[in-house]
Amino acid sequence: MLLLVAVAATAGGLAFQRLQVPGGLIFGAMVGAALVSATAREAVTIPGPVRAAAFLVVGASIGVGVTRDTVGALRPILLPALLSGALIIVAGLAIAYLLRVLGMAPPGDVLATSPGALSVVSALAAEQRVGAVEVAVFHLVRVVMVLLSLPAILHLLSDPAR
Repeated sequence: MLLLVAVAATAGGLAFQRLQVPGGLIFGAMVGAALVSATAREAVTIPGPVRAAAFLVVGASIGVGVTRDTVGALRPILLPALLSGALIIVAGLAIAYLLRVLGMAPPGDVLATSPGALSVVSALAAEQRVGAVEVAVFHLVRVVMVLLSLPAILHLLSDPAR
C-alpha cells in the first residue's frame, strides 16, 4: 500500500506541477496520496523513518538556499522584515482567535493562519500531528488568492509616473 501511495503522490505532484498549480508538487502529492488513502479499505500510514526522512529533505532544501550572498543581502531589510513578520504573526493569531470565537477554527488553527510556505507549515503540522490537511488547504487557498489578486493589486499600487 505504501508503494501505491508513493506512486500516486508522485504522479499527482508531477501533474500539478506540469499544470502550473501553485505549490503543485506538494499539493498534487497530497491529492494523489489522499485518493489512495480515501479509497483504501484499511488505514494507510507512513512509517516514522520515512516521515522523518521527508522532513529532513524539506529542511535541507530550504537550508541550502541560505548562502553568504543571501545573508549579506539581508542586512538592509532585516528591520523591515522583522516588523513585517511580527505584524503578520499578530494578524494570524488574531484570525485564529476570531475563528475560535466563531466556532470555525480548524484543527491546527494557529498553523493554518500563520505566515509561512505551504510546504513548511504543512510539514510542521504533520510533524506536530495537528490538522495537516486543514493547514495545507488554508495555505493553498491563501497562495492561490495571492497569485490571482497580485496582478491587480500591483497595478493599483504602481506609480503612474513610471
